[in-house]
Amino acid sequence: MNIVVLLLLMASMSMGQETEEKEFKNLFTIAFGYTYVPEGSAEGSLEADGVLIPAIGLDYFRRIHPKWEIGTMIDLELGEYIIAKRHLNRQNALVIAGIAAYNLTDHLTFYGGGGIELEKHENLWIGRLGGEYGYKFGRDWVIATGFFYDLKKGYDSWSFSVAFGKEF
Repeated sequence: MNIVVLLLLMASMSMGQETEEKEFKNLFTIAFGYTYVPEGSAEGSLEADGVLIPAIGLDYFRRIHPKWEIGTMIDLELGEYIIAKRHLNRQNALVIAGIAAYNLTDHLTFYGGGGIELEKHENLWIGRLGGEYGYKFGRDWVIATGFFYDLKKGYDSWSFSVAFGKEF
């Protein structure tokens, strides 16, 4: 009888010791990539044959539901180009966007939002749509490849990036 009580006691204690995995609600990433401006041209050229500009970004997202996140994306284009049809010079433009994210699967996330592109010649409002395919490694680290489309007044741009991040 004592052995049965002891076994039941041990079984109930082991059930109470289930490992609870911590749910991370925040994600911070740094991204490296390129922005392609189809209607852009290099400084000094008047032909709009497209220009590829390196960029770096910082993103922060907060999970508000198992499938939804809200956050901000901050991207800095590291170059200069011209939009000839608008007589618009762009130099080291800074994009700040408020974004809603929907996690379709554990790896695939879609983004949508808007913000502003700040630049010394002219600031522009933007809309952003895109997606990322991410992979979690370790307990709280993330690597993701992203593709985004920015709608701007007078011209649009595409960007692709690789982001490295940490959940906390």
